[in-house]
Amino acid sequence: MNATLPDYNIALPLPRMVNIPPGRFLMGGLDERDAVEGGCTINERPPRYVYIAAFALGRYPVTFEEYDAFCEAMGFPLPDDQGWGRGKHPVINVSWDDAQAYCRWLSALNGVHYRLPSEAEWEYATRGGINAAYPWGMQATAQHANHAMQHGMTTPVGTYPANAFGLHDLCGNVWEWVQDCWHDSYHGAPVNAQAWEEAGNHHERVLRGGSWNDRPRYLRAAYRVKDYPSGRQIFRGFRVAR
Repeated sequence: MNATLPDYNIALPLPRMVNIPPGRFLMGGLDERDAVEGGCTINERPPRYVYIAAFALGRYPVTFEEYDAFCEAMGFPLPDDQGWGRGKHPVINVSWDDAQAYCRWLSALNGVHYRLPSEAEWEYATRGGINAAYPWGMQATAQHANHAMQHGMTTPVGTYPANAFGLHDLCGNVWEWVQDCWHDSYHGAPVNAQAWEEAGNHHERVLRGGSWNDRPRYLRAAYRVKDYPSGRQIFRGFRVAR
């Protein structure tokens, strides 16, 4: 899609970004760290140490308010909110392709490069320096995240506490698209922050974090799923990196 902007002069809602410090962390599933509802899966292994350069990540998933501005500017149809509310609710019913188009538009608007985070960046930011199944420790409760149908819908971003890096809703609320294509394991995976797009299945992209509908196992920082880049569902959104 061409990200050329129309000639208009209005204030647009833009994602709030958080500067994430550089660091090194152990990425992937560990039996002793992920001992929640059966532990880690084969596609989370083998764990490896990954080096992350400094980057910026959205404080929240992209909201309807932010995404609707993109749709209105570009003349695209608005995604369905299921009657749950727009505004500060995380946008849903958006595909990986939609997220890419939004990032291109935002980059043209601001003159800086916005993109989806890599899997490594996403997991590093989610863990926030904590070596546990979740950003807050080893047990998920109703006070930590919107999950397990406790509301039966999304909640406005920022409803739940931030992690150590000041990021909200990384676990629960909506699954988040990342840049990487799908690989069945981490054998041969990069040891830096780059998205892993070599080899693998380019017809499927990765999602992270779990949603309002999912039980605790799927909210683990290491858990990963996949879908076609054109797939849209009520459980899925995204956040931007820079």
